Amino acid sequence: MIRNEAAAMPSRILVLSGPLGHGHLQTAKSIVEASQLIRSDIEVEIVDYMEITSPHLHQVGAFCYAQWVRTFPSIYGYLYKKTRHENFMVKEAKRVRGSSLRALLRLIEEKKPSVIVSTFPPAAVAVSKLKMRGWINCKTATVITDYTDHSFWLNPGTDLYLVGSERVARSLMKQGIARSTIEVTGIPVRPKFYKTYDREQLRRKYQLDPNKLTVLLMGGGWGLIPDAVLRSMQNPKWKDRVQFVVICGANEKLRHRLQGVADHSEVSITVLGYVEQIHEWMACSDLMMTKPGGISTSEALMQQLPLLLYKALPGQEEDNVQELVETGMAVYAPTEAELEMQFAWMMTDPTRIREMRARAKSLRKHSPYHALSAILTLEESSPLSISMYERAPLQVNPLV
Repeated sequence: MIRNEAAAMPSRILVLSGPLGHGHLQTAKSIVEASQLIRSDIEVEIVDYMEITSPHLHQVGAFCYAQWVRTFPSIYGYLYKKTRHENFMVKEAKRVRGSSLRALLRLIEEKKPSVIVSTFPPAAVAVSKLKMRGWINCKTATVITDYTDHSFWLNPGTDLYLVGSERVARSLMKQGIARSTIEVTGIPVRPKFYKTYDREQLRRKYQLDPNKLTVLLMGGGWGLIPDAVLRSMQNPKWKDRVQFVVICGANEKLRHRLQGVADHSEVSITVLGYVEQIHEWMACSDLMMTKPGGISTSEALMQQLPLLLYKALPGQEEDNVQELVETGMAVYAPTEAELEMQFAWMMTDPTRIREMRARAKSLRKHSPYHALSAILTLEESSPLSISMYERAPLQVNPLV
C-alpha cells in the first residue's frame, strides 16, 4: 500500500488552552503526556490562547475573572444560565477581535497542525470562526473540561467533541450536535491518575496511620476551608478514627493558618502547600472533601476516591455536582450544616464510603489514551493546507 505524503508526515497536534482555572491546562497536559507514552512520532504542543491574542492582558484578565466569580457568584450563575443555549447574548459573547484572529492564524500557519484541539472555550470560538471563513481546513476538536453542555463550548465546524459522560453526550445532542461528532472519553486527566497504587505502602511513605480513615481536603487554593471543617479537624472524638491531609496549593496564608490549627489539635492533621504527587495522596485516602471542579473530581474518579462536595459555584460546578451525585460516587453538601452532618455520618458508618468507592470503580471505563486516540482518528481526513494568509490579508471586522 502506498502512503501519500500527508499520511507519512508525523502527527502534529496543536492544543489551545487558557489561564482561567487550572483545569484547561491540566487537560492539555494530559494529552501531551499520553502522546509521550504511546507514540514517538506525535508532536503535541500546548499554547496559551490568551497569551498569543492578548499578551499584555492575559494574566490580569485571569486574575480579574477569578475575583469576579468569587465576589459575585450569583451574577456569574445568572449569566451562565442565560447563555446555556444559543441566543443573542451568546452571539455577542462570542465576538472575537480581528487582531486576535490574525494572531491565531499566524500561529496555525507557523505550526501547521494536522489537528487543533481546544480545551478553552474562547479558543474554540476563534478556531471555529477561522474555519467557517475558510482560512483553515484542518480538523478541530474540543475537549469539554466539565460535565456541562454550555453553549460557550459549542461551535460550528467542530469535527469532534470529547465529553466526560453519556449524560453530557445526550445533552449535546439536544442542542443539535450530531452523535457522530461526540466521543465519550471521560474528562482526560494525566496518565498517572489512571494507575493503581499500593495504599498501605503509600501510607507508610507519608507516615499516615494505616488504621485511621484518611480524609483529603483540597480547594485551599481558593481559601475555601469552611468553619464546619475546622470544627471537625479539632473535634477530639475523631482523634482515634480519622486523620486529615490538607493540600493548600499556593495559598501560603491558608497553609500557615491551618498549621497553627494542626499544632494545637488532638486530631492528626497534615498540612501541605503545593504538591506534585497529588495522585499518591488521592491513592492513600478514603474520602476527599473538595469543590466540584471538573478536573480534580475526574482525577478522584480514576483513583476510585469517594467525594464529599461542598459549595458549588453557580454554573459549571453545579453541572458537575449533578453528574457526580447521580453516579453515586459523590455526596453534595450545599451548606456548612449539611457538610458537618454528612461528614459525621460517613465517619461513623464507613460502609457508606466503601459503597461509594465500589461505585467509582464501576465507572472507571476509560484509559489515559482514549482522548488522544479519538483525536488521532481525525487525521485520517485531509491534512492542513493553509497558504491563503500569505497571498492576501485577512479581512475581518474589529469584532466578528
